[in-house]
Amino acid sequence: QILNACESSKIKDEITLKSCIDLGKNFYRKDTGSHRVWCLDPIDGTKGFLRGEQYCVALALLEDGIPTIGILACPNLPFTDGSGSSSVGCIFVACKGKGCFQLDLEELSNRPPKRLDSSSAALRDLSTARFCVGVEQGFADPVGKCKEMAEHLHGRLADDGSGEILYAVRMDSQAKYGVVARGDAEFYVRLPKPEHRDWIWDVAPGVLVLEEAGGVVSDANGKPLDFSVGAKLTSNGILGARSRLQHEALLNAYQK
Repeated sequence: QILNACESSKIKDEITLKSCIDLGKNFYRKDTGSHRVWCLDPIDGTKGFLRGEQYCVALALLEDGIPTIGILACPNLPFTDGSGSSSVGCIFVACKGKGCFQLDLEELSNRPPKRLDSSSAALRDLSTARFCVGVEQGFADPVGKCKEMAEHLHGRLADDGSGEILYAVRMDSQAKYGVVARGDAEFYVRLPKPEHRDWIWDVAPGVLVLEEAGGVVSDANGKPLDFSVGAKLTSNGILGARSRLQHEALLNAYQK
């Protein structure tokens, strides 16, 4: 349908364009044997985009259900390289087995790609470990479980009366995976309602970015995410961390 629409030059207005984009929600090959599938979210974090805050273009290549390429283009997320200078806009690129890199969106910046690798980085103490979580708590943490986990690790919540996580970075979109991958936070937690199942394009690109930077990502039970069963995951909840030890601590806090 998408190819027919393009070849016959039928995309002449905004409504038709949106309809063609939405056709992608229904396309997922289920044939037997080896296959490759690209999954794309052209505006991941729609509400962040509308607010002029964080969003990204998220792309992943799945081979036999395994993410092998993950790309997050984050126009509003500053590029940081540890030098003290920064510019707005960055891209995270990951290839399975070959690492994760952060690139500057500014063509004239002349900044080289920065390899992200947590294996050689000093681990932040769990008592001050930072959570990178969604803006809308009613969706990403409707029962307040993430706050309970943070209170267990930090010893308390913020004492300003807000009940907020003591060390938290809140933003929309899979840009959160990039933030954890480059060391601006230690934990990524997504715990929607039990019946919710995420689309694979809302998860796969970010998962590979964090994993190739040395991080660990699992479902809420500590099991690997399965992208091989269709356009939606079959498990609920996502726990991510910069290192295996931190992930074990996060999973332990969830199970308390």
